[in-house]
Amino acid sequence: MFFSLFGRKGAPKKTENKNKAPITRQPVGPSPATSAAPVASPEPAEDSLDFSTYVPPPQSVPLQDSPAAAPQSLPQDTAAAPAAPPLDVSALVASLAGEPAAPSVFPAAGDVAPVIEETAILFANGEVEPALARLSNAVREAELGDSALQAWLMLFDLLQHLDMWVEFEALALEFVVKFERSPPAWLETGGRKDPALATGGIAFFALGGTLTESSAPELEKLRNAAAAQQTLRVECSKVEGIDAPGCRLFREALVSLRNAGKEVLLTGEARLVLSLEEACQPGRSETDDAVWALLFDVYRILGSKDKFEETAVTYAVTFEVSPPSWESQPGAEAKGSVVPRPVEAADQALILSGELSGASETLAKQLQDWAGANKMLVIDMSRATRVDIVTAGLMLKVLSALQERGTTIQIRGANELIRALFGLTGLDKVARIIPRK
Repeated sequence: MFFSLFGRKGAPKKTENKNKAPITRQPVGPSPATSAAPVASPEPAEDSLDFSTYVPPPQSVPLQDSPAAAPQSLPQDTAAAPAAPPLDVSALVASLAGEPAAPSVFPAAGDVAPVIEETAILFANGEVEPALARLSNAVREAELGDSALQAWLMLFDLLQHLDMWVEFEALALEFVVKFERSPPAWLETGGRKDPALATGGIAFFALGGTLTESSAPELEKLRNAAAAQQTLRVECSKVEGIDAPGCRLFREALVSLRNAGKEVLLTGEARLVLSLEEACQPGRSETDDAVWALLFDVYRILGSKDKFEETAVTYAVTFEVSPPSWESQPGAEAKGSVVPRPVEAADQALILSGELSGASETLAKQLQDWAGANKMLVIDMSRATRVDIVTAGLMLKVLSALQERGTTIQIRGANELIRALFGLTGLDKVARIIPRK
């Protein structure tokens, strides 16, 4: 037989049964208690090439979004940051478009804080205590930006106005720390305490024409002008000439004012002094004593002691008498000059003092007359304590008209409360405002 030729010798050799059905292996899912590693069958021999029992690893499961995906070992500052909120540029757009932006903590650069205008209006209306309360709160609690210094200076003026010296000194200490500069000084002879200012300030009278005997009615008006005021300013720039009777009447008016304890200020006096000096030359004995006496009185009022003594020697030589003695202007040593008189004619100023309220034609006429008599209108307000809104409006109207006609206008010495009001009304557009030193 065929099989007898190829019979097995010894142990039968193990051969692979090719007709045997292949083994199929179902994927094994991960055990609940173990990891997803596959469960393998018993390992084949190390030198076996039989891969029929090889079980492939299960297919990987796609990763799901999980909060645990972020490494826990990363520092907090390198962790994924939350999305930034959208940038709000509404304030920038509004400022570029010229529209008011949303309220901010600081006023825009160059703008005036609202409390400045509010305080100025309250004070101008005579509401001093509400103005003090409003400004004090703003200085303590609000961020005033570029208006901070002005607000503090206005607060000093309010305390001065109310005679609150203790509070003034306490604020001065805080001011030095905050602004690193010297604080304003307390004015011991403040305008509010001056009797002249309590009755309306300095009276004004414009003297004009030629001083003669017919000037008596006008000089009577001069006396009446000082009836309710402590100080009278006499504007002499329109005086055109003099004679002996006119000098006598004018001197009698000045003497009566002096005897009544009034103080007289002369402005625009250059032409008057020149006329008197021409008449009082050495050897001119024909000149009436009234002219010499008026010249001596004018020198006293102006404080020109050197010229007085020189003329006194001339008088003594001319008339062979003892020279008159120098006497200061009455009241000058007692309470001081209300306003230092400018020495140079070019620096003469219209003096406004006290509380200027209830706009009147008198003030308008003073401004117009002074502008007509001087190349530049200089208004000295160093003794002015308050200006109401009506008066500020009148000043704006008159000064605007003067500016249009070419008049140069300067306002100096006004306190911070008045300056703020002038800025609010627009007066600072027609006049140069020089702050108090």
